[in-house]
Amino acid sequence: MATLREMLEQGFLLGLGAVSLTRETAQNLVDEMVKKGQAQREEAEEMIERLVKRGEKERNALRKLIREELQEVLKELQIPTRTEIHQIEKKLDAILQKLESSQG
Repeated sequence: MATLREMLEQGFLLGLGAVSLTRETAQNLVDEMVKKGQAQREEAEEMIERLVKRGEKERNALRKLIREELQEVLKELQIPTRTEIHQIEKKLDAILQKLESSQG
């Protein structure tokens, strides 16, 4: 069974969204909990670190998901990659050189 502290942390994460949780926000939340007697001062720093790490983890997971989704969309739209564009440029350069050499 989850402790009161764990339940409060989960509530904060749900309420604020772990993605938007910064160290300053976590500090303010934990300071408020200490003032209200919902957490001990000794636990505060540990709680802040856990909240911040969780926020970073959630942000990284969201970034990864966005990148993957964006890659899928670009693939579906058949937009050429930077590498493919460079390959096309090289082919065009080779064609232009052949044309110039045959005219001269």
